[in-house]
Amino acid sequence: MITGTLYEAGRMMVMQNKWEQKKSTGNINKKEKKELTPQERELQRFREQLEETKKGNEYSAIYSKIQSGQKLSSAEEDKLKAQDMKAYLDYKADQAEQEAFEEKLKNCKTKDEAQRLKTIKMQSNLSKIKNVENDPYISDAEKLRIARQIQGDTTATAKIFDEFTESVEYEKMPTEAELQQIRKMEKDAENAVMLSEAEEPSEAGEENVLVDIVNENIEKEGAIDSISDNNDRAENLVLDARLKEKEAINGDDAVMEQMQAIVSKLNKTKETGGTIDILA
Repeated sequence: MITGTLYEAGRMMVMQNKWEQKKSTGNINKKEKKELTPQERELQRFREQLEETKKGNEYSAIYSKIQSGQKLSSAEEDKLKAQDMKAYLDYKADQAEQEAFEEKLKNCKTKDEAQRLKTIKMQSNLSKIKNVENDPYISDAEKLRIARQIQGDTTATAKIFDEFTESVEYEKMPTEAELQQIRKMEKDAENAVMLSEAEEPSEAGEENVLVDIVNENIEKEGAIDSISDNNDRAENLVLDARLKEKEAINGDDAVMEQMQAIVSKLNKTKETGGTIDILA
């Protein structure tokens, strides 16, 4: 009986010592690996792999959104910031540029000016992505990441412009051809008013009066012909503007196709030998 009591007391002391040791190391609730069974270790590895896969999928979804020109949620921004600060800063810089681009569109005076603004930005991005592709000092992984980011910014630019073309502000904007036509019409109207004003009879007599009338009629006929010519030129300008708009749309499509080709090429390089991390 005494022996049993001493045994229990000794066992309790051993357990107490283990407890104090775990408290001091912060491993109170953590099982030591050597205490896990083979089945428990296998389950632990499976859970860790599952967690890594889930984490990788989350970041892949974030990068896919950036590449497609979509905005990230606050939670997604926080995750990106924690995992990849450079990508996060690039994303925020693009967001600021897109907001500035939207404001510049609203300040345009004509539809043509707005179209040129978009074309310049898209062509600039195309030059950037080509420079990245040919830069020998950037790794394949970094090239692919930057290329996808530029592609996303370009896609967002196109979306912002398309949405702007459906706005009231854009609808009210004239084309440059229409603006020129309006100015010509205003000038012609002023000339017509000046010619229609009656001049005082000439003191030289009836002969001079008749000469003045003939000259005035000739001037009026010339003004009418001028107005007609101006209208014809204005109509041609409108047709040219429509043709330029169509060419601009085709040009934007060509830019996106070239970007996609570069991204696909970089991605293929990564798959066939380049080194790239999971976030790229």
